[in-house]
Amino acid sequence: MNHVTKAAVFTIVCLISSTAMGAISGGSYTLYPPDRDLGDLDHYRNYTWGMNTPWDTTPDENGEYEHVVAATLSFSQIRNWDNNPNVLYIHLLDQASLGVDINYDGQRGGDFFDGEGLEIVTYENLPSTRQNLSYEFTQDEIDTLNDYAYDGRFGLGLDPDCHFYNCGVQLDVVTATGPVVPEPATIALLLTGGVAIVRRRRRMA
Repeated sequence: MNHVTKAAVFTIVCLISSTAMGAISGGSYTLYPPDRDLGDLDHYRNYTWGMNTPWDTTPDENGEYEHVVAATLSFSQIRNWDNNPNVLYIHLLDQASLGVDINYDGQRGGDFFDGEGLEIVTYENLPSTRQNLSYEFTQDEIDTLNDYAYDGRFGLGLDPDCHFYNCGVQLDVVTATGPVVPEPATIALLLTGGVAIVRRRRRMA
C-alpha cells in the first residue's frame, strides 16, 4: 500500500471513528399507557396513546439533541379472544392527546387510522393462545419518530378488528446525543469514495 492509499484509508477511518464517538450520551426509557392493557383492545373501539418525550429534544449549543436510535413496541401475553380471523392495526402519530383516548367505532372493519401518521405494523390472525410480541422499529420509522417527537410529544394509534386480551403494552426507547453513527451503506460509500480518490491520483501520477 503506497503513501497515497494509506492517507486515504487513514482519513476515512478517522471520519468514521469521530462520527461514532459523537454518540457518547443518551438514555433508555420505558413508556407505559395509563391503562396498561389498553382496555384489552376491544373490537368496538380504537385507541390513541399520546406521550410526552422523557428525553430532551432541546438542541444544545452545537445544535445537537437527544434523539431515538432504537425503539421496540411490546405486547405481553396477547391473544385473540377466539380463533376467528382478526387484525390489529398500529400507527405512529405526530399529534395525539396526552394519555389514552378511546373512541367507539362499532366493530367497523378496516384501519381506522388509514392515512394518519405512519403505519408501522399490522398483525393478522393472532392465535387464541397467549404470546409475547415485540416489534422493532426500522430505521425509517425511527427517523419518523424523531421528526414527530421533536416538539416533545408523539403518539400511537391502535385499531383492533377483534378483541385482544393482553397483560400490558409498552414502548422501549434508546436515545443518543450527538452525530448519528453512519449506517453500513454509508461506510461502504465512504470507502468507495476513498478508493476512487486513490485511483484518480494514480492516473494523475
